[in-house]
Amino acid sequence: MNAHRVTEDELHAYVDGQLDGNRRLVVERWLAEDSDAARRAEDYRAQALLLHEMFDSVLREPPGDAVQDLTDRLKGRVAFNDNRPAWHARPLVRFAAAVMLVVAGAAGGWMGHGAEQQATAPIAQQRQTLATFAQEATQAHRFYTSDERFQVELGADNQDELNGWLSKRMGRDVFGPDLGRVGYRLIGGRSLPTDLGAGAQYMYANDANKRITLFVGAPQGGNQSNFSFTQNGDVATFYWVEGPLAYALAGRLSKEELLEIAKAVYNDVKAGPPRREQPPEQQQQQQPPQPQQQDQPAGVQPISDTQKPKDS
Repeated sequence: MNAHRVTEDELHAYVDGQLDGNRRLVVERWLAEDSDAARRAEDYRAQALLLHEMFDSVLREPPGDAVQDLTDRLKGRVAFNDNRPAWHARPLVRFAAAVMLVVAGAAGGWMGHGAEQQATAPIAQQRQTLATFAQEATQAHRFYTSDERFQVELGADNQDELNGWLSKRMGRDVFGPDLGRVGYRLIGGRSLPTDLGAGAQYMYANDANKRITLFVGAPQGGNQSNFSFTQNGDVATFYWVEGPLAYALAGRLSKEELLEIAKAVYNDVKAGPPRREQPPEQQQQQQPPQPQQQDQPAGVQPISDTQKPKDS
């Protein structure tokens, strides 16, 4: 089977495990010969994993009234009317209704994330929002540390540029703490959407190329919060609120190791962004000009106003 006979739909079906035995063998032979297609399949698989982590828990929940109502409408059922066309009887209809509401709810959440709703939210709901923020940080860490090609959007070669770019995206000042004293250097960062709004992710690595990520968000409540801990598989995460920002530090480390790094992040954040020394050429430009003194010829005394010249 030639490579061009394997369609993109079949590639997606292969990643999702929906191909039968014969077609699966055809696709696998094609992937073994085409490295670009193999990389594309891995990207699809990583995206599918992230989507499952984000939405499987929602789809496993019992359907609420809104989902049931939309399901009934898609089936053609109105009040006191059991008229059901044959195609509506498919089980996929209920899944489609759930997905439509999840998507619509997410879009509405971003567009209508107003201060009034946050101001009336109880403390328990704010804690739940922070827990969701920590889950997003864990998922983003797992996804973006799995492939070095997509780990950052902007490198840390110019940290001022990186901090300024992420601050502009978030609408408030953020910066990547200096973790050199705990053995980690800043690689770069990226902007990401979160349940709290626009967010930023800073990525660090040590000499063994082990990575940790710092997720930064902006909770609208702004309440202080002590360190909280969550473990998702092999990824540990500490999260807290300091000032107007929420932080979540994630890594494949033990709880004790990650806590020491979280303390270093906390201290650096409390101290604020470091003051950058200006380059020497800029310092020279800002120095006020000094008055120039005219040089006198050697051995010649200036004529005093009170000294009269001798008669010749």
